[in-house]
Amino acid sequence: MSGAFVALCGVAGWAIGFLLRPVVDRVTAERAPGRAPTGRSRPAAPLTAALFGATAWVFGWTWSLPAYLALAAFLVVLTLVDVDTKTLPRRIVWAAGATGVALLAGASVVAGEPQRIIHATIGATVAFVFLCALSILARGGFGFGDVRLGAVLGWYLGWQSLSLAMTGLMAAFVVSAVTGVVLMVFGRAGRRTEVPFGPALASGAFLVLLAA
Repeated sequence: MSGAFVALCGVAGWAIGFLLRPVVDRVTAERAPGRAPTGRSRPAAPLTAALFGATAWVFGWTWSLPAYLALAAFLVVLTLVDVDTKTLPRRIVWAAGATGVALLAGASVVAGEPQRIIHATIGATVAFVFLCALSILARGGFGFGDVRLGAVLGWYLGWQSLSLAMTGLMAAFVVSAVTGVVLMVFGRAGRRTEVPFGPALASGAFLVLLAA
């Protein structure tokens, strides 16, 4: 993939990330009323630019590229909001899912690979059932917002390959464990500190997508 195309996607990601900052601020304010702004939205532009560039580099120009660029933008918003409020807004999660269904279903038809829609559906279902069961067994270990996000990511992962759906989930738990250890080492968290799972779920799944 040409460097010019990757750079163009990176610039587009920076611009979109800049536009996402008010969204993050507004959602954070809605979920933490009366609290002073934390400035969590500042990394939105560089994060989105980096993800757009990496996605363009890995996927190249394919019919599925717009879907995964959109996913990157949604995950930036969800991650920043979750870090700040420990919640994953339902409307944003479902918007990410609806966007993925529309764009990847269209990509399947145009590319002549309708079977990918079935794979994506299975991936979303498996991820939902697995995380839902864990949520029940964990008794509050993580919320239903994580379950919904897992189903959405299962769709994107399953569209690429059914095996990636579970691989992405396993990667999320690895990222979560490593993050917890790092935070404890630097004194930013203790054994009982509640660390949101959404960012680990997002980063683990996206890393698997890029690696695969």
